Amino acid sequence: MRIGITGSVGFLGANLVGTLYRQRSAGDRIVCFYSRRRENPLTEHLDLTYRHLDITSRREVMEKTEGLDLLFHLAGAVDYTRKNARRSWDVNVLGTKNIFDGVIENRIPRLVYASSINVLGTVSPDSPPAGETNSTYGASGNPISFADRNAALAAVEASIRGDYRFLRRSRVVYFDSKLAAYELALQYHQKFELPVIIVMPGTVVGPGDVGISITELVLRTFQGRLKLTLPGGTSFVSADDAAEGIRLASIGGRPGQAYIITGRQEDNLSYRDFMKLVAHVARSRYDRRVADTFFTVPASLCRPLARVFRLLPAEGSLSEALILSGAATHRFSNAKAAQRLGYFPETALESAIQSCIDFYLQHDRSEDQPPGRLR
Repeated sequence: MRIGITGSVGFLGANLVGTLYRQRSAGDRIVCFYSRRRENPLTEHLDLTYRHLDITSRREVMEKTEGLDLLFHLAGAVDYTRKNARRSWDVNVLGTKNIFDGVIENRIPRLVYASSINVLGTVSPDSPPAGETNSTYGASGNPISFADRNAALAAVEASIRGDYRFLRRSRVVYFDSKLAAYELALQYHQKFELPVIIVMPGTVVGPGDVGISITELVLRTFQGRLKLTLPGGTSFVSADDAAEGIRLASIGGRPGQAYIITGRQEDNLSYRDFMKLVAHVARSRYDRRVADTFFTVPASLCRPLARVFRLLPAEGSLSEALILSGAATHRFSNAKAAQRLGYFPETALESAIQSCIDFYLQHDRSEDQPPGRLR
């Protein structure tokens, strides 16, 4: 079997590559597609085939995905800045559309597309974790700009024509782009029988985060540099469990269906509680003198604060989008994946946090400096 993976050297991609490599069958060939860099310490020692692929180029996608038996589409742009809004949309939406067209054109039998739990909207912190049918549009505290599915798909069509005026209304382009791509996946399945299986990972924690995304929150807390947090929360999941869930979806998932891939129910945490857990790991496993007291910005202040940041001429480490996303609560259950895929997360979140920290310390000697990209 010839297996392709976009985003193969990214955080989740590298963990998935490792999982697939360890469980490969004789004759399996894993093709790792990359865009800007082609190395990740998790996979650099493996016997893999690497190919450059710009998913925003329709021609490249058509040429380089030909002959695949299975394609995992994990490439994406996670960016909360206004300056990169159009690039985020082009990668997450138009690039994903190119992948869908390539799967149809090249008759690839199976596609696993990594969406996100944020496309399912928000859940009250006091409510039980929700499932794949949670209401997305009109949900309280859900910072999306689309009123319904038709509006999301209309934005896709507008961007194809080169009309990006809709981005002016977008407050969290990452959320809007992932939601539009999700709706596009369902439309392609319905109209063109795209063999797409949608996975919705929670917030992944573990080794391999060379771009420093969630690792920044972990490390700033670990280093005692962060005392402020936002009132939202999310479903955390270890990187190895997320990778295994995605692998299982490729085997037992049904085209046109979506599966939430998160950690255990107790891993639905507020950002404050997650940071307290990081502080506990820092003290108990690294003998760090880190306080576990954090000030939470009141929910009532988040939207006014976000508007202030929108008026600023330049964005620093905090932005309007980051405030709004950090104020949202995404509490979700993997019950469907457990029942349909046999997915049962096994890694304790504390262990995932330790793996995240160990990976950073091993690959960046400047532990006492603020987090940045790994060298």
